Amino acid sequence: MASATMNPRTRALILGGLLLVLVVFPLVADTYWVTTLIRVFYFSLLATSIGFLIGQGGMTSLAQTAFFGMTGYVIGLMAFERGWPIGWTLLFALALVAAVALVFGMVAMRTHGMVFLMITLAFGQICWAFAQQNTTLLHGWSGIRGIRPPTVFGIDFSESFNFYWVALIVFVGSILVLRRIVNSPFGLALNGVRESPRRMAALGYPVYWIRVTAFIIAALYAGIGGIIATYSIGIITPTSLALSRTIWVLLMVILGGATYFWGPFVGAMIAIWLDVLISQHTERYNTIIGAIFVLVVLFAPQGVLGAIDALKRKTKNKETGKSQRSVLPGVGTKRKAQ
Repeated sequence: MASATMNPRTRALILGGLLLVLVVFPLVADTYWVTTLIRVFYFSLLATSIGFLIGQGGMTSLAQTAFFGMTGYVIGLMAFERGWPIGWTLLFALALVAAVALVFGMVAMRTHGMVFLMITLAFGQICWAFAQQNTTLLHGWSGIRGIRPPTVFGIDFSESFNFYWVALIVFVGSILVLRRIVNSPFGLALNGVRESPRRMAALGYPVYWIRVTAFIIAALYAGIGGIIATYSIGIITPTSLALSRTIWVLLMVILGGATYFWGPFVGAMIAIWLDVLISQHTERYNTIIGAIFVLVVLFAPQGVLGAIDALKRKTKNKETGKSQRSVLPGVGTKRKAQ
């Protein structure tokens, strides 16, 4: 994944300041805004799932919301309806996501480009149709409602502020782990597969299994986002798996910058805050947000972070040009007539 050209010290200060804001935020904000930021967390994880595949692996998947909803349905069926312990439920949910991603990934990774895009779309639509039409187990359009976070060690996590800290820890921990994965030998190998799979295969790398592993990792991140979402909003319905949700999250990735590590998070934060703020003033907020997305794609195809990066490079080039003219007097200046 690309990263904006930034001094490591400056980057550390910005990330430290952002983390400080996230920690202090629930102490000064009301329940509505705390819940909104939790929404940013789980949509960021879902967007990161898509962004990781695009930026690191060169694969655009439209199946990630299927894994997002899968963990939600497991929580609803096992923990809420059958009383499973929360630990076993979460382990089973993530194990199911990994197993399904492995089986589907072994098929999907034999394709490339548009064919890969269409086969992931088909898988997502199959999962959505199954959730919609299965009224006996998954309750059809009604879904499973009334899901509440458990009380652990006397702490009631159905309280928004308590649940916020858990969501924050899971979100930050997941991002740090993904950062290590991206910078690990596996991440570099995946980057090489994106650039030239034939060359990587010639060098002895298992290209097929590298792509399958990346797909499983991305599915797990979508599943983690689904866990936070289900416990946050208390319901899971086929809407969570719908194509419209997939497109919405893909637009978040594009808005922030698909090839940048922090792009999905930036895009999710901007999109959700726009959704919240604009919807308070007009019922046609989707039209306005859509127009904003169109303008971003037209004038900043690399997303917000790409536009910032381009502006910084342009400013740096201007400063370099000025310094060169100052070192070479007379260059770029008009001589007086003798």
